[in-house]
Amino acid sequence: MSVSLRALAGLFLRAGNLTFGGGDAITAVLQRELVVRRGWITLDEFALAQSLGGVTPGPRILAFAAAVAWIVRRGIGAVTAVLAISVPSAIVTVALTAGFDSLRGSRAATLTLAAVLASAIGLMWAAGWLLLQPQLRRDAWLKPVIVFAGAVVVFVVWSVSPIQVLAVAAVIGALWVDPA
Repeated sequence: MSVSLRALAGLFLRAGNLTFGGGDAITAVLQRELVVRRGWITLDEFALAQSLGGVTPGPRILAFAAAVAWIVRRGIGAVTAVLAISVPSAIVTVALTAGFDSLRGSRAATLTLAAVLASAIGLMWAAGWLLLQPQLRRDAWLKPVIVFAGAVVVFVVWSVSPIQVLAVAAVIGALWVDPA
């Protein structure tokens, strides 16, 4: 299947610039669009791109977008997706930062930021659920639940770096073979 650059750019433009809640929320939207609705990639390819995005340096969402778009359209797709997902939102962020900076000390601005933070946390948890849910198949739910719960505990309780948590989770996932 050949995906046009225009369609690819449009999807990443909408996902990156109209989705609130950060990279996890964007990733959840892209999973639904790329795997379920459009069928441009498989769930395994999506998981591969997500894993690569998590272990490379820099913003995870940009690395993830590049990996997904590489799978769909190779190099030109990766460049297109990264530009579409990042440039418009960076411009909006600069404008909003300048606007909020001028309201520094304002009670209304402080309350607005608190509400935005609370909603962003809720969206991140919801996005996490959307990403975990497809892995919870009736015949193979134990591994993703244990790896997810273990990663949360190790990260929260012992403050282990996210890179180390991802590396250990990857090793566990690779070594833990489900019975056929």
